[in-house]
Amino acid sequence: MDSKIKQSWNNATWSGSRRAMIKQSLKLSVRERLQALEELCKTSQKLASLNKIRKSAK
Repeated sequence: MDSKIKQSWNNATWSGSRRAMIKQSLKLSVRERLQALEELCKTSQKLASLNKIRKSAK
């Protein structure tokens, strides 16, 4: 998956960045979208477990 986004000042704002990411994601195949979703899920689970560890250390 190539995540290159054309650099432009139009992408420097919140809405411009969001528009660029949506445009980029529309180029992905179904398989690539599912792979990205799986990776995001793994990242979310890892962050949640780190948060639990941090809270229990207090």
